[in-house]
Amino acid sequence: MPALWDYENARVAGGSYDRPFFERFQWGMIEKTPGNFDFYEPDRAVTDAQSCGLHILANIQPFAPWDQEICHGSQLTDTGLPGVQCTRYKPCDMEAYANFVIKLVERYDGDGIDDMPCLTVPIKHWELMNEPEFQTDPIYFQGTPADYVDTLKVTYEAVKQADPGALIVQGGMAGMFEQCTDFWQGVFDAGGGDYIDIMNMHSIGHGEHLNIPAFKQFLEDNNLGDKPIWVTEVQYQQAQQTQGYTNEEFAKILARSYIFALANGVDKLFYVNIRMPPGDHLGTPFDERSALITDDGELSSMFYAHLTISDILGALDLDDGDTVEIIKETVDDWFIVNGQYKFTVGGRTVYALWGSGSLPAEITGEVRVIDITGTETIVDVASIHLTDSPIFILLD
Repeated sequence: MPALWDYENARVAGGSYDRPFFERFQWGMIEKTPGNFDFYEPDRAVTDAQSCGLHILANIQPFAPWDQEICHGSQLTDTGLPGVQCTRYKPCDMEAYANFVIKLVERYDGDGIDDMPCLTVPIKHWELMNEPEFQTDPIYFQGTPADYVDTLKVTYEAVKQADPGALIVQGGMAGMFEQCTDFWQGVFDAGGGDYIDIMNMHSIGHGEHLNIPAFKQFLEDNNLGDKPIWVTEVQYQQAQQTQGYTNEEFAKILARSYIFALANGVDKLFYVNIRMPPGDHLGTPFDERSALITDDGELSSMFYAHLTISDILGALDLDDGDTVEIIKETVDDWFIVNGQYKFTVGGRTVYALWGSGSLPAEITGEVRVIDITGTETIVDVASIHLTDSPIFILLD
């Protein structure tokens, strides 16, 4: 996220999805005046992503200036960002908004009817807004949980009308802060969970655990624990625990974090900043030390850790017979100190191991070992000593 900075290497690193800038799928950026649609920006995003085989998680922004003025004209809010919608309340004309959503989804659903020219990778996942619980800077939505549910229900029904196979992703929850849980509890209390197919968490500097244990409990408490979980923003540098860390240290963090997430039921992970944006980075709360590509275009240690995990565990599908066993797991406040996991992926057994202590007793003799750089060796188990850098032991 976003793949825009390097589409080709996003794919080479094992990525399969892009989460483009939210404005690409904003109502008013496409339907600039009532009934006049301009799909140039979303078409460009889809064309660029599919050229490298990337799918898109599209973020619907249900805001259009001409619509907001109907019932929110006296509630203008200055976002301080040029060209960005200055009010972000729920749509005034829900019928017009639903019509927009139907046309948007129809253009990218791949059914051959009114599709974007040369569409080869349809959009099948639609996210409604980003972190809508933030009612102050940054302003992503100005409304109550009930307002979000009103918009969500209309969005869900319009998306399903245009493409019954498409899925609705929860507008990324910014973390497990009280501000976040209070808002989303209101959404779930109002029945919003009925209109979400995939639950969505963010973790920017919150820890290697990515908020997953607390988020899963929150969902269980709301009878939503059976829904898939995605983490659509993953970043580690914006944390007091990682100040001064090198790219090599962040590579270990990414490896531990991704393995932990996959072992604990997360379906997809979206890493924030494949590389830093071109130009001035002032104000960005992380730098090239936590990027997969350096500012000079070199592939970093994080790149190879990301690629290695994608190669080994990327095909994991617990709904298709694959399994995971948590043998040993120690989570402190921020780090995953010990991890021992046994995966079966496509019939192959893979152990992911790090921390202290001995290897699982069932691993014996000479084994195939791959470290997070992708380097492969054949060694005797007696010579293996676990460290804070994960290794994979593959039993074919």
